[in-house]
Amino acid sequence: MRTWKVTAFGLIIASFSGCSSSGVLEESPPKAYLEASNHLYDTKVGPYCWKNTCVDKAGPLELLKNEKPIKVKANESLSLVIEYKRQPNEKHMAQIQNNHEMEIPLKKNKLKAPSEAGTYYYSYSVWWMDESQKNVSNGDASYAFVLEVK
Repeated sequence: MRTWKVTAFGLIIASFSGCSSSGVLEESPPKAYLEASNHLYDTKVGPYCWKNTCVDKAGPLELLKNEKPIKVKANESLSLVIEYKRQPNEKHMAQIQNNHEMEIPLKKNKLKAPSEAGTYYYSYSVWWMDESQKNVSNGDASYAFVLEVK
């Protein structure tokens, strides 16, 4: 009997705490994926501020040190996909190779793989800026992934 009451109470609380279209509570930023050759690859969530909680994590190189690189072809077209009803309205992409960081331009969440063979680390930072209040973020997140260009 007690378990039933606890479960019912949890369901009632969940119904008032804001659910995504998938019905899962949004306690952390949405997942982001890298799409390459019609396949979605997970990215690693880095530092973020979401629902009044800020989490500090290691930078992209440290986050990705035990991850297998995503193998891509030189100059391959890549896309970034965030599965969330409201897309971020401010984005920044950085590429890191040999301790050298450079900004990578994005066009409609698309980028090209580097033209030279090697291992490249990326940090994709996004913000959901408030549309009615200037310079107010409703959430932000950084995602990291590593590419191996053959």
